[in-house]
Amino acid sequence: MNYNKRNVLVYFYTYFVAQLIFVYVNVYLPIYFFNVLDVDRSLLAFIQIFAYSALLIKPVIAIFFDKANSPIKILIFLSSIGISISFICFIFYLNYIIVFGVFLSINFACVSIMDVAIDKIIVDISPDEKAKDRNALFTRLGAFMGALFPNIISIIIFTNIYSISIWNQFFLIGVLATIPLIFMSLLLNEKLNSIKNSENLNEEISISQAKKKNILLLSIFSFLKYSERLYEYPLEPWILNKYGEQYFSLFVLLFIVLIIINTIGLIIAGLVSNRFDRIKILMISSILYGTLMIIAPFTDLITFFIILGFMQLFDGFILINLIALMIDISKKKVLYYQIIATFMIIAAVILVPLGTYLSSFIATELLIVIAGVLTIISIIPLIFLKNYKNK
Repeated sequence: MNYNKRNVLVYFYTYFVAQLIFVYVNVYLPIYFFNVLDVDRSLLAFIQIFAYSALLIKPVIAIFFDKANSPIKILIFLSSIGISISFICFIFYLNYIIVFGVFLSINFACVSIMDVAIDKIIVDISPDEKAKDRNALFTRLGAFMGALFPNIISIIIFTNIYSISIWNQFFLIGVLATIPLIFMSLLLNEKLNSIKNSENLNEEISISQAKKKNILLLSIFSFLKYSERLYEYPLEPWILNKYGEQYFSLFVLLFIVLIIINTIGLIIAGLVSNRFDRIKILMISSILYGTLMIIAPFTDLITFFIILGFMQLFDGFILINLIALMIDISKKKVLYYQIIATFMIIAAVILVPLGTYLSSFIATELLIVIAGVLTIISIIPLIFLKNYKNK
């Protein structure tokens, strides 16, 4: 197998594992913690603060990779080991919530390092734009398959949502699926031991007041857009409690459909968004997304998922155009791009634990409504970005 095919395989499997872990942590563990173990949500929220704070390593690592000759292949190999071992450990210690939090933090940090390293390789090593698009496609395809895998497995094996033995089987399958990543990382092209980027070493870091304003405004939008993290943990347990265990298999099947719809939304947005004003697309999509979010929790199951389907389409447009604006405003300066991206991480660090804590005494419907209102409010900073290309 030549090194290009080997690298593509690594790109695919890295994102497969990253998304698989994301689904386990953000879709199935909330059900396991809330509905099966009935954990202390205040303690879980406290643990989440530290675990999600590990994601803040991502912008730091991104800047490090751009400014130094770093041994990327070695870091990827070590990160792959850390991802697999920490995933095994936090799954094994789910009943010991503090120990679980320690290994979850390690896992988030390792996944962040791996993610940044792969992105760096794709940008710097791909010989032309066609190769970059192809490599990026394989990362998206890997993430898509990683999101589908746990849901397909759950449909096959779950006959009783409260059976600990079935949950153990489900977790074991996930663990086994991550282990090959260690060996996959060894397939990377050996020329990747150090990536030089001398242009960035002397990068000009001065920044005008206008650009500072634009970066701040888009950072605020990014934080408010991700206000949906507020109901990230309570959502699936709430759906299970509201509609009943008998709908669990249907819920998982519909979740698979939502993943497909989101992917379609991303593809459509990627094809047509460059023909229109990106600011207007973001504003319209955010208003529609937030409005549907406010309506969704007060509907029946089928209507609920129809609304979520439309939300996934709008989310695709929001994500594509947000990334495009981040690139335009940062003007290829990785520091500026990472400042904006960091606010997305801060949203997770603050809102995921807050939502977990509040769900112990506030109805999940209210959390969803609050997130919807914040999403609509997020268009306010966009109003002042209309002339960003001229600043």
